[in-house]
Amino acid sequence: MAYTVTNLVTDAFFISGIVSRDFERPTGAQFEVGLNVLNNIISDKTIESDMIPYYTKYTFNAIAGVETYFIPNLEAIDTLVFFIDGVRYQMREIDRIQFRGSPRAKVSSLPFNWNLEKCLGGALISLYFFPNEAYPMELWGLFRLASVALNQDLLSTSTMANLGTVTIFGTSPTAGILTSGELVVNGIDLAGIYNTPAALASYINTGIIPNVSALLVGSNLTLTAIPGASINILTLGTVDPLVGLNFSNFSLLTGVRASTFAPTGLDEFYTSYLKFSLADRLCTEYNFIVPPGVVKQLEQYQRWISKRSGGLDLNTQLLSTLQGTSAFNYATVNLGLGWTI
Repeated sequence: MAYTVTNLVTDAFFISGIVSRDFERPTGAQFEVGLNVLNNIISDKTIESDMIPYYTKYTFNAIAGVETYFIPNLEAIDTLVFFIDGVRYQMREIDRIQFRGSPRAKVSSLPFNWNLEKCLGGALISLYFFPNEAYPMELWGLFRLASVALNQDLLSTSTMANLGTVTIFGTSPTAGILTSGELVVNGIDLAGIYNTPAALASYINTGIIPNVSALLVGSNLTLTAIPGASINILTLGTVDPLVGLNFSNFSLLTGVRASTFAPTGLDEFYTSYLKFSLADRLCTEYNFIVPPGVVKQLEQYQRWISKRSGGLDLNTQLLSTLQGTSAFNYATVNLGLGWTI
């Protein structure tokens, strides 16, 4: 059963009391406000990442001699490993002061250590030692939730990559020219000539990209993958602005860019949380008193989700009393009762 953003915004207006369930429907202006506020709530999860309940696998290839890699939309890492001939090797996280501030030589070897730094649009992963060759890397972590559109089905597990409005430069028959590397989707190079947005969508829908189809609404192009599959888009950013083409949400003009789109489906408990969160925020937007039932239910969902995604690490670590450099002292024994972290 589909549950669209339109359904969620409508329900949020009803339970907030701003719109009467039995006598009214939200207006077009209210739908616009509701959508904007909902996307604001979703983007807020980049700050309160304990409210993102989904862990996602992300793979990339390390490059020989390259220390730092940009991972789009990454918020936090739980595990990071690399592979040699199919064998998985453990890596260790190093904090910023030790990784950035300690002396070290520029050595190329197995990349056993990593450091994560948040940045605009995602995060930077730095490796040490510098990889001495290309290693497949695999991480599990929290990624930002994607913004949504009104008619989007929130329960769908299909991956959607909304590239935005397609702009064609030039005139037929030399318009919409893409050369090699200017638009690569899941490893398939879409170099060619596309005189209209429909021509590009039609070519994608021939099945040239396995498991990916294109939907053109007006001039807005959205790529969709089968449930569970991801969409990876690469560009060299060198499209000719006189005879090429461009997307409003994914520029082919402004330099090298890569984005990976994961399945966007949400569980029903999370859409319920977003509904009550939106109702709470709408009351603020419209200067309404938040109904007590909304406050109570929202707090309950926040406790559930935070506990689910941010479980406590109860691992223990033993320190030997027989070491010459033992960290034990009277404060440890009397205050901490011997327990350390």
